[in-house]
Amino acid sequence: MRAPASPSSSRYAPLSSRRLPVNTIGETLAQIGLSELRSLAREYGVGVAGLSKQELIETMIETLRQPEAIRRVVAKLEKPQRQLLAAFALAGGSLSDEELRGLFERFSLGNTGTLQDMLVALQARLLIVRASFHQASQQRLHLSLPPLDISWYIPQEVREALHVTLPVTPFNVEVPYGKGANPSLPTLHIAEPYKLLADLLLIARALDGFPVEPAERRSSRSGSLLPVGRSSADGSLALPPPEDQPSPAMIAFLRASVRRSPAFLRFGVRLLRLADILYKEENGQTNLRLLPNAAQLLLGPARGDVLHDLFTHWLNRASYAELFELSENGLRVRCRATPLNQPDLRRGELEQENNEARQELLALISQVPLGEWINFAAFARFIYRLRPTFLQRRQRLFPSPHWWIEQEEGHPLNPGQFSDWLRAEGRYLASLLQGPLHWWGLCDFALSTADQLLAFRLTPLAGQLFHGRFPSTQEEQATPSSPAPTALTISADGDLLIPCQPANWPLIAGIEDFAESRGVQDEMLRYSLTARSLGEAISQGRDPQDLLDLLDRSSSGESESAIQQLLSSMRRRIANYGRVRFYTEVSLLQTADVAGMQQLAAITTLEEQTIRSIQPTLLLLKKQGVEQLQDELKRRGQVPLLHEEV
Repeated sequence: MRAPASPSSSRYAPLSSRRLPVNTIGETLAQIGLSELRSLAREYGVGVAGLSKQELIETMIETLRQPEAIRRVVAKLEKPQRQLLAAFALAGGSLSDEELRGLFERFSLGNTGTLQDMLVALQARLLIVRASFHQASQQRLHLSLPPLDISWYIPQEVREALHVTLPVTPFNVEVPYGKGANPSLPTLHIAEPYKLLADLLLIARALDGFPVEPAERRSSRSGSLLPVGRSSADGSLALPPPEDQPSPAMIAFLRASVRRSPAFLRFGVRLLRLADILYKEENGQTNLRLLPNAAQLLLGPARGDVLHDLFTHWLNRASYAELFELSENGLRVRCRATPLNQPDLRRGELEQENNEARQELLALISQVPLGEWINFAAFARFIYRLRPTFLQRRQRLFPSPHWWIEQEEGHPLNPGQFSDWLRAEGRYLASLLQGPLHWWGLCDFALSTADQLLAFRLTPLAGQLFHGRFPSTQEEQATPSSPAPTALTISADGDLLIPCQPANWPLIAGIEDFAESRGVQDEMLRYSLTARSLGEAISQGRDPQDLLDLLDRSSSGESESAIQQLLSSMRRRIANYGRVRFYTEVSLLQTADVAGMQQLAAITTLEEQTIRSIQPTLLLLKKQGVEQLQDELKRRGQVPLLHEEV
């Protein structure tokens, strides 16, 4: 993962700007006849006397660049016309004839004849435009195959001037819900800002060095996915795991040290590998390795930029992980099979569809007011009316879909029916809010006693990642702060255990300068102060007194006694560091002075291990004598400097 750039609000592009590009207003006006152009100009209060067509087009372009002029025209529309225009804008601003008709019917705005009258009225005011897209236009609009028949769109200037707000139904989490004698208060799940980054570091440290079996590596696909088993009676197959799916063995290993749900652990592993914070060695090894500066990236001062970069990676990730996770909720995601019993899916088809569905939902969720509890049932019903086929939009274009969702074998769920939609697309929406968006720290949610999603609320962090809207000082003060960091503790093996929290970063940074990382224990970062790590730190010019001061400041509470004992041992190590040296390649021993040699002879079996004296402070030893003298010195609390064989 590259180092984050300097903070800048321009890096935080709002999700609402992720729209399909359309013809410019000038291109649209040029296709209108002169008489229609004059009628349009009169609607906007533009004088047409004496103006040629080109002059009239230029005048209209300037007029339509004024949001107030567009809003005045919209205000004169009838209420159903304004409702259709608003729903059209929220649906993305570009729809086919069939989709626009379905939108009109689901919002119960009138009959078919009324729809035609509305379209004529809106088109006469250039609030919507009918388009005929040919192949060149599809290439310019970057439409992926199969091409979508987009027949109506709202000009960009109109969309920007409308400022349509998403209708929401508030939910009071302080009032008991449900009927009967014993109504209950919902259970609130509050997201913690940047907790995801701390959990990612725990996952990465736990997996550092984890062996990845070659069988986990998927072969590249040429037009189809790998075979996954026997087809059912209808000739379909179960959806195979995505290529970035962590193995069950890896998740089982992780759960022993990081107590999180399997879904979260799979999400974390994908994210770490997507950003190359956790990577596989390329030198023929099959072990996972961690970036040396991973702790600084995830917990350091630049963690806000790192969070945004990771969020962007995830937002644009080509994977169908969220779709595959539906099988965890009792659903069957099936796909057609080829005669060779392989999934009949084009390369990247599922990944592309899931990516579009994820971005489309996030673009709508990003328009929810921040900090307000929203009734999920009402929100889901509105999404159904607006975009019922957001998850299977492309599949609805085929006479025989490539893949589908079902609860019972042979009975695909129909997104056109609200009850079926709730079981599939509605479950997808709920899982997105309770899962990834909550893990990112963007969404709080409330559950019923039956674990049904009742309401959700966007956090201030959502304003930052969705819109680049940074909280004010008053909002930051009103936001509940994270719990105070816990001081480090000493394990039974004498290792240092530090809670993985951004507030502990100064302590972690200081410890990492002198200690070796030993993974994770009890969901805390584990470090070991060894002679090797201490020697390397001192040889690099680091002052060991900084380490002593850091440990001394951290000695409080139950661990004070253990830390004081560690401090005493560290002071002895540092005081004796370098006074005695062993050269293992030729079995030499050297002391700093003659007095040190005399003291060493008095407290160890030095004479028995000596072959000859080269100098008063330099002796040639027996090969096996080096290890014995080291052990004798360590038992007395002294750490010799060891020049190992290269």
